[in-house]
Amino acid sequence: MVCDNDLTMKHISTDHIHFFVTDLDAAIEFYQDLGFEFIHKLEHGGREAAQLRSASGLIIDLNKTRASDNPGYSHYAMLVDEVEKTCEELKAKGYEVDGPVYNKDSKRKIITLRDPNGFLVQLVEAA
Repeated sequence: MVCDNDLTMKHISTDHIHFFVTDLDAAIEFYQDLGFEFIHKLEHGGREAAQLRSASGLIIDLNKTRASDNPGYSHYAMLVDEVEKTCEELKAKGYEVDGPVYNKDSKRKIITLRDPNGFLVQLVEAA
């Protein structure tokens, strides 16, 4: 199904990609070996986490998890200009949208929805 794109949402850029990992230090080393710069370790969602940045500015978020918690891809996030307006427009098109919420860890407003295949997509308001 193809629909017309009449949203007024302004997609600014890809903000980050988020992975759950069982070995945080090994994951950090792997992405550093791919040329990502280590930014810092932090606590995110009550768990140990880390962020790395590519030369082009793409952020990789890594959250430590247990193998039983299904490690792997979590979501990707796009930076948008107005989260609340975007949320209203997506809901009007029939999408089930979670939010907007203020994320205390990242100090930003976000909304979350799933694509037709169930993959999580996050829209983050630009600061």
